[in-house]
Amino acid sequence: MKGIIIASHGDMAQGMLETTKLFFGEQPQIKAYCLQASDNPDAFVEQLKEGIEEVDTGDGVVVFCDLLFGSPCNCMMRIIGLDLDNPRVDVVTGVNLPMILQMLATRETGEVVIQDLLDAGNQGIADLKAIIRANMG
Repeated sequence: MKGIIIASHGDMAQGMLETTKLFFGEQPQIKAYCLQASDNPDAFVEQLKEGIEEVDTGDGVVVFCDLLFGSPCNCMMRIIGLDLDNPRVDVVTGVNLPMILQMLATRETGEVVIQDLLDAGNQGIADLKAIIRANMG
């Protein structure tokens, strides 16, 4: 089973982790890392490395970051470097709750497909009024 890391600016990652418990209860191999304004990016890189080692039981890890090229994402770039063919660590940016829920729903049943996570995230973004209007008549 793939491990999960959620990394964000501020406390968003911890909030997302806590929210997943409403849907799936307490889950193994998942950790949140929250980069605060006063934190040292070098220390954050080390925390992420340690977290990856902790949640990886041999099947690899998916790291979800809040912003493409934000500090948590940049820290992950320092970790993975140019080893783009490494199957051990995948990094998905622009995290939202549907992505995390999709990951939790599928990680035990087989191979995690990154495109499925991206699709779940995209499908979770909608204009509610437009949906209601389209279905009213």
